[in-house]
Amino acid sequence: MPIYEFQCRQCDSRFETLLRSSDVATCPECSSEDLKKLISAHAVGSSRPDTPCGSAPCSPAPMCGMGGCGSG
Repeated sequence: MPIYEFQCRQCDSRFETLLRSSDVATCPECSSEDLKKLISAHAVGSSRPDTPCGSAPCSPAPMCGMGGCGSG
């Protein structure tokens, strides 16, 4: 079940929620369904283009994608 980040258009509250495709998200503050889905920082990742996986240090490069970035 993916985690989504939303901003309520009624009360401007920001929140994250686990959401199945069949579920409808509602604001925990005002119960509104008028929500804007945000791009989560977890989904986007790092913006460092100078390394193979976007994190530094990333050595050796084969560790990228296996949770090894930044650990050595």
